[in-house]
Amino acid sequence: MATGKNLYLLLYATAALICVSISVILSYHGYYAHLEGLTVLFAGLLGVLLFGTDMMIRQHRVERRPLTVPLGFFVLVAVFSGASNFNYLYTNFMAEDIAEREVGSAIETYRDDLLGTREALGEIPAVQRDEQRRREVVRELGNLEEQVMDPLRPGCGERCRGHMDNIHEVLGGAPTDLAVPSVSAPEEDQQVWLETYRNAVINDFMTGAATTTYLRSRELRERIDGILERTGNPLEALEAMRGGSGMGLLSQAAAELPRELQRTSAEIERRSNALLPEDMQVEHEKIDADLSFIGEIPASFSDGFVERPNVGVTVVSLLLGVFVDLAPVLFALVLFGPEGAAGAATAASGRGSRTTSRRVTT
Repeated sequence: MATGKNLYLLLYATAALICVSISVILSYHGYYAHLEGLTVLFAGLLGVLLFGTDMMIRQHRVERRPLTVPLGFFVLVAVFSGASNFNYLYTNFMAEDIAEREVGSAIETYRDDLLGTREALGEIPAVQRDEQRRREVVRELGNLEEQVMDPLRPGCGERCRGHMDNIHEVLGGAPTDLAVPSVSAPEEDQQVWLETYRNAVINDFMTGAATTTYLRSRELRERIDGILERTGNPLEALEAMRGGSGMGLLSQAAAELPRELQRTSAEIERRSNALLPEDMQVEHEKIDADLSFIGEIPASFSDGFVERPNVGVTVVSLLLGVFVDLAPVLFALVLFGPEGAAGAATAASGRGSRTTSRRVTT
């Protein structure tokens, strides 16, 4: 029977050692963001305390002594161990999701600021005046083309020249000395002249008639339009900014994403305010470029139990984190109780000893 008791003790010690080893590894990773160089010592201390408490609970159970003190101490140690276990497991499951939500939120803030800035740039009085003049030029060019390419009366006649006069009035003069083809000129010559004249008009407007404020505002708005197009879908934008490499968001390149957004936002804010009147100045919200909070215990608990983006992951992480610490205690209570296998072996050993004693006495 002594052999049986030793076997149960070996099984229990092995199971407790495995569970404590797993818990130490989880605690190391779970506390590393907080303790860094001290993590090894702290995780080792938790492991020693857990294993010692497990053996103390086992001893109290075997000797039928009260378990209040060892269980109370176990709860104290398990709180620190379980918190780090949950932190590591939850972070391991959800790090990419948390990073995507954080960077996605940054992109939304970024887009909102750019949309507001684009609208403000378009409302500058000088820009609105030049925009109106540009629309007039474009409209007259469209009318001019219809007149020249009229299948019934092709060529540039009196009405066509009237459109040209309107364009020259907006530009402040004729942009070129191009000869206007006669109404009897071939259609191909008419098309070549029309295209050349259109390019000359647009170029003259952009380089001479338009104000510097309009040109700089237009450049900024076109840049903003390009950014808004690339960031229309946050998840697609993240993938595009990662270069489609499939690498995780926590890679070094991915960690640069929010910082790049902040730099671009600040640049556009500065250049826009240089053009905007004082009463129309814009102020972009600061984009949080720090993802280092991922892996910290408060962040994991807040996300898992307050935000709750994935309840299933929270439950699984909690169960696994608690199980490795609680399993040896439950095993000791079951295995070494009066009704347990080790308890039964001890009782049988006691009965055998008493029987032998009576025989000797007889």
